[in-house]
Amino acid sequence: MKRSWLLDNFLIRNLLGLLALIGAHYLSDLYTIDQRPGFSKFSPYLYLISLYGWLVFHNRILVERLFMRGKRAYYFACFALCMAMGSFNMNLILHNDFAVTHTLPLLVNFWVYTIAGIGVYITYRQLYSSPKEPVSTLLPEPLLSKESGSFSCMVDGTRLEIEYTDIQYVESLENYVKVITDKKTYVTRLTLKEAEERLPKPPFVRISRSYIVNAIHINNKEPDSVWIGSKELRIGKVYKRYVAEQFASE
Repeated sequence: MKRSWLLDNFLIRNLLGLLALIGAHYLSDLYTIDQRPGFSKFSPYLYLISLYGWLVFHNRILVERLFMRGKRAYYFACFALCMAMGSFNMNLILHNDFAVTHTLPLLVNFWVYTIAGIGVYITYRQLYSSPKEPVSTLLPEPLLSKESGSFSCMVDGTRLEIEYTDIQYVESLENYVKVITDKKTYVTRLTLKEAEERLPKPPFVRISRSYIVNAIHINNKEPDSVWIGSKELRIGKVYKRYVAEQFASE
C-alpha cells in the first residue's frame, strides 16, 4: 500500500494519533466532563498524553531497537519492567493524590490501551512497510547483476571466504562488523569503512553509518528504508542522495 506523505513525517503522524486518541475519549466523556470539579476535568487527558508518550517510547525504542534487532529477551524484560513500574506508580498516584480506592479498573484500562496501541503500530507496519513487490520492479538491472568472488575475513581465528552473493548486509559494531548471510552471521574485527572498501560496488551500497546492503537481496525499497526479507534497514539522512543515485536507473 502506498503511504501518504503525512505518514512519512514522524511528528505529524504521532500528532494525528494523539488527537485521534483524545478525540475518541472526549466523545465518551462529553456528558460527564462538566460534572467533574476543577482539575478532575482535565486529568484524564493529561493521562492520555502521558500514555501516548509511553506508546511512542515502546514502539520506537523497545520494538525497533530491541525486538526487531533480535534482542527479544531484552525487549520482553524491559517491557515487563516498564509495565510493572507504570502500574505501581499509577496505583500509588491514584491512591494518594486522587483518593481512588478501587484502582483495578483503571490499571486494566492502562494495559488495554497499551495492548491496543501496540496492535495499531503492528497493523501500521504491516500495511505500509511490509515488502509487497518483487525486487525486479524496484531496482535497476545494473544492481541486480551477481558479482563473483568472495569476502575474506578472520572469524574466531580462522580465515573464511564468504561468497559475495551469500552476503545480505553488513552491520557495524564499532571496531567489528557483522556479516549477515541467509544461513549464518559472522563477526569479524573490521571497521565498516574497511569493509566498504573491500566490497564491490555494485551490488553493495552503504546506506547509513551502520549498514552496507547487498542490492541483490533487497525485497523492497522505500524513501527512508530498504527491506531484506523481514528486516527493515533505515537509510541515514546524509546517505539518502547517495543511495538514490546508486538505485537510480541509468
